[in-house]
Amino acid sequence: MAGRNERTVVIKKIEETGGHGHHGGAWKVAYADFMTAMMAFFLLLWILAASDEEKLRGLADYFTPSLSEAGGRGDGLLDGMVLGKDGVMSGTDGPQSLVQLPSFGQENPLAVFDSRLRDPDSQVVVEFDSRPEGQQESQTINTGENGVADGIAAAQTAADAAAEAQQAERTAQEWQETQDRLEETITERLTEDPQLQALQDNLLFERTADGLEIQIVDKNSSSMFSTGSSRIEDRTRELLRIVAEAIVDLPNDITISGHTDSVPYSRAGTYSNWELSADRANATRRVLVDTGVNPARITRISGLADTAPLEPSNPEAPENRRISVTLQYPQAAKP
Repeated sequence: MAGRNERTVVIKKIEETGGHGHHGGAWKVAYADFMTAMMAFFLLLWILAASDEEKLRGLADYFTPSLSEAGGRGDGLLDGMVLGKDGVMSGTDGPQSLVQLPSFGQENPLAVFDSRLRDPDSQVVVEFDSRPEGQQESQTINTGENGVADGIAAAQTAADAAAEAQQAERTAQEWQETQDRLEETITERLTEDPQLQALQDNLLFERTADGLEIQIVDKNSSSMFSTGSSRIEDRTRELLRIVAEAIVDLPNDITISGHTDSVPYSRAGTYSNWELSADRANATRRVLVDTGVNPARITRISGLADTAPLEPSNPEAPENRRISVTLQYPQAAKP
């Protein structure tokens, strides 16, 4: 009896299987197809951007369907009719269809690639501007009948202006470096020669609106020219040769001007400070040319007498007696 009351114990063992295993490699194929499509898309965009208008129009014509707009009629022998045993079984020998067939851009194939051509009243804002920051504003171009051509011309004009501005900036920077180098070269030459070291105070550099002005001025202790004469002193001649050697290989034009103080010239006759200043400028020209400067670079010789004093407060000061050799700015670097 005891054996009948015993219950059978059933143990059910359930083994869990991993539910997060790999789902196969189908996603890789889909991802590869997606990347291939994106590559083809961007390649198409690049081709469209790199092609000119003629090639784009040819491409548009190639993909534009050729549809009959004469009601379905053909141009062959049967004129669009299909013959059967009893005559005309099918065809379009009736009136032209009133339904407007799609043109697929046949009237202007480029409109398929440029939405601005589909709307002649549209406006496009060109977002490039070569002007300095703070002076920039959007430029609006009408894209009507010739809008695209005008936009391309405006873009080319802006690009040319930006290139010219960059070239002018580079030229100005190069000219600045040239002036620094000239001053250093001439000063070093003077310091190397013990006999010319004392003339450093007689040499002045000034950067003017016309270019680099190199002035050789008189001092109380030393005069660059003989009194009342255009004859150049030996030390002045040597100083001018140093200047000439420093500028001989440069392409810049050169102007030379002579100046005097306001003391009236004592020589009798019509010879005055005007003639004296002009003769000193011309004597300076001869020294520069003899040293190797190309005469064609010297574009002007002028005698200004006492009309442009270096010391306006003291018209009779010896510093007003001077020679100015101006190395002109390059044309592209003019401020």
